[in-house]
Amino acid sequence: MELGAWILIGGGGVRGTVPALVASSGPFAKFILVVLLAVSVYSWAVIAERLRLYARVVREDRGFLAAFRVIPPGADLRLVAEQHPQSMLARVAQAGQKALDQHPAETGASLAMRYEVTQRAMDRAAGEEAARLERHVGFLATAGSVSPFIGLMGTVWGVMSSFLNIGAQGSASLVVVAPGIAEALIATIAGLAAAIPAVVGYNHLLQRLRDITNGTAAFVTEYLDRRLGGRLP
Repeated sequence: MELGAWILIGGGGVRGTVPALVASSGPFAKFILVVLLAVSVYSWAVIAERLRLYARVVREDRGFLAAFRVIPPGADLRLVAEQHPQSMLARVAQAGQKALDQHPAETGASLAMRYEVTQRAMDRAAGEEAARLERHVGFLATAGSVSPFIGLMGTVWGVMSSFLNIGAQGSASLVVVAPGIAEALIATIAGLAAAIPAVVGYNHLLQRLRDITNGTAAFVTEYLDRRLGGRLP
């Protein structure tokens, strides 16, 4: 008789549906599935929250950059920055303006010194903002690498249960082996279902973050050119 027919048998302790298999599985198998479910839910929450945040940052960066390019080079940026609270460029620009205000040309500071001080201040601000945007993203890498092994642990447990059933009942028939094997395969699928979205989400978010940070690095040079007498192309 085929495997599908045996799985559909209602007697002999064989559970015919996936929910029934999960419900009748042992405590350890249920624990593995609960852990994987929690990892998967949190991974999806991180992906959704970071995607929304990155979209807001990119949108407000564009708005701030457009406003920055039309204001006079020596104008105060605070009002424009306050209009774009989620903009990474706005926060970096505020750090640059604060550094310039603390080292005005009237104090005798050289242009090279002002340039270096401002650039360091903006680079620090950019690093802090990048760290803020990267928060929780590392969990996706951990989930993507660990989840298959957690599922594998459930798989090994299910296979071991099948061999124990064989020893207890003195039979290697499919009715005896199928329940444990089915539980093992469910744990494997659950591990992959938690890992695959986490890995894809991590790679996508990392690329989005890289694009944002690259744009910020380009903005730093543009800011210094405008504020310290350079000419934009």
